[in-house]
Amino acid sequence: MDGTSAAPGAPSPAASPQDGPRMAGSGTLAMQAPTTAQGRATGLAQAGPGMQAAHGGQAAAGRVSDGQAGHASKGHEGPAAAPTKEAAPIDDRPRLTSQGYVTWIWPEPARGEKYLGYVRNGGSVALRSTEKVRGTGCPGGYLAVEPRGYVCVDRTVTLAPAPRSVEIAEATRGKEGAFPYRYALSNGAPMYNRLPTRAEQARFETKFGKAGSFRPLPKTLSGHEALAVVEAIPAVDALPEFLRGGQGLSDRMGLVRQDMPLGSMVSFTRSFEAEGRTWLLSADNTLMPADRVRPFRPSTFQGTRLGAEVKLPLAWVRKQARPRYRGVAGGGVEVAGGEFALRSFVQLTGEQVEHGGRVFLETRERDAGGATLYMAEEDATVVEAAKKLPGGVAEGQKWIHVRVTLGTLTAYEGRTPVFATLMSPGAGGVSVPGRDPVKDSTTPRGTFYVTFKDRAATMSPEKGENRSFWIADVPHTQYFNPPFALHAAYWHERFGEPTSAGCVNVSPIDAAYLFGWSDPQVPEGWQGATGAGATKENGATTAVVVHR
Repeated sequence: MDGTSAAPGAPSPAASPQDGPRMAGSGTLAMQAPTTAQGRATGLAQAGPGMQAAHGGQAAAGRVSDGQAGHASKGHEGPAAAPTKEAAPIDDRPRLTSQGYVTWIWPEPARGEKYLGYVRNGGSVALRSTEKVRGTGCPGGYLAVEPRGYVCVDRTVTLAPAPRSVEIAEATRGKEGAFPYRYALSNGAPMYNRLPTRAEQARFETKFGKAGSFRPLPKTLSGHEALAVVEAIPAVDALPEFLRGGQGLSDRMGLVRQDMPLGSMVSFTRSFEAEGRTWLLSADNTLMPADRVRPFRPSTFQGTRLGAEVKLPLAWVRKQARPRYRGVAGGGVEVAGGEFALRSFVQLTGEQVEHGGRVFLETRERDAGGATLYMAEEDATVVEAAKKLPGGVAEGQKWIHVRVTLGTLTAYEGRTPVFATLMSPGAGGVSVPGRDPVKDSTTPRGTFYVTFKDRAATMSPEKGENRSFWIADVPHTQYFNPPFALHAAYWHERFGEPTSAGCVNVSPIDAAYLFGWSDPQVPEGWQGATGAGATKENGATTAVVVHR
């Protein structure tokens, strides 16, 4: 539980994601990033490039329905149709490709204690020049990459990747958006290197029981089933050419790389049919039988951008739908019928009335007859604009305000609130000074700074290849007090309630927006970028302020 083992010779700077070994992304487990042979040698997982604008316009000025029946705020029509995009110009710059290992990007042509970011296995980054630069710690010299930094020319990189390697990398690459991969929950299954014969399937899968049957998860992991559905994953892709004729994905492993345990999660990019069975091509270059996993239903919940149409204060609805009230003559209120839906929000005027010994908050909503709608104060989770900048936050700096007991997150640019949503803090409640928040499953309080942004990070409480549990490719991860991070949770949507093992869980749509909005930006082709600790090179970093 002390830290992810790094690749041979790799540094462990303060801003490193390896310092996030006990990532608490879900449930009540403390987690660390894993180590595997294929592109995870340092605890860093894979995802596609180009994600700093990953939100894809899905959070418009208003709020898109989270799929719950009930109240929808006036003016929250959701995103407009995306405009037709012009054809992107051809990028013919020379590129360097990472092959089989994590490829570090250094600030100077020298290995040191600090790196600027990294390139995933199979990913590529544009070069500023093809001329090698002499440096220290790398006999092969260094190449300057876009938009900054240097990469050691060693066995981890190539300027001429094999066509088959390019095909595999393209097939397993994540896409832009809130969900870079498709995700599923394992019932226990082999992770094959190639398509097995029927005899091989029987040999390696008998121990997992009948295909298509699903065992209940242990109590400690039962919360991970919230969005898992029992339905067949359709084969929607063609059998990849690189798997035909018994070809394997790697020449460095046998038929089975390892078994994926019950309750672990897989990210995949392709689903195809072979010999009457549907197979999944995972993002970590393995094959899994689709009838031994349950796909996750994508959460549609998202917060709201703040501006001219939506302003603070507003009230969130947590735990359950809440009744609506309307104003009546004489200053009282009465039940209006209908409900404010779970995980919806309503804008407030700041005014309130007392009636029958209770306080009711005036909203900016009206019923069909034009009467003002109210919400009972005890039903409302109210978010108001911060009255001043917290200590450690500079004028104009981007910062994220997390309220543990309210389950809310508000993003600011200086003194201006720009985004609000619900989040899930640690299941252990409010952190206690002097106690270990990892052991307590609490979200640490204080003012922190984004230390590292990773497009997708696989999380596990264990090191090495033979782990008993992991969550694959958690997207839009931002470490702020390693091992704690703000990241997407694709396995639940209990946003607003204490759920995680200490991390700040937000919906994938919200996580994508926040990842693209926050500083530093992750350059094209980079899998991750260092924040605090590399502000001279990568620019400003975002503060994360966690209050009770």
